[in-house]
Amino acid sequence: MLGVLRLYLRARVGVRFADDVDISLTTQFVSNRRGSILIGPSSALALHSTITSLCDDGTTAPVMIGGNCFVGAGAMIGPGVTIGNGVIIAAGSIVRRDVPDDCVVSGNPARIVRRGIGAGRFGRLPEAWANQRLMEATEALRRGELVRHSVNNPPGGAE
Repeated sequence: MLGVLRLYLRARVGVRFADDVDISLTTQFVSNRRGSILIGPSSALALHSTITSLCDDGTTAPVMIGGNCFVGAGAMIGPGVTIGNGVIIAAGSIVRRDVPDDCVVSGNPARIVRRGIGAGRFGRLPEAWANQRLMEATEALRRGELVRHSVNNPPGGAE
């Protein structure tokens, strides 16, 4: 199903994006000119987000989204907006102005709430990887797949 969506967006709507872009099936693109929406590599668009390059007067203003970005659920990106690399757009935000690299924007209208985030693939924050590993280890301990060792009881039974 996602392959058909990708073909449709490229051929009919004219959205340009890298092969590793993650697009929700409910994301909407509004454009009246091919190639007026460009999405950089390793970016993700969550459900019910909307990207439009169509102005109120019927003209087109290109929208560009950089690489390693995340567009939250229900967010809207307006015409003529350029979003830098490594940007996270919070859910429900309305973006009507350009956004610089490596920041988090939120609100209506969207404002910068955090800078210098260093987002990775799909807009994932660096600390998210550590949190995920901690959660996986905790779950493995709960299931009994890992054994907790202490300083007084090292692995291997050395005493």
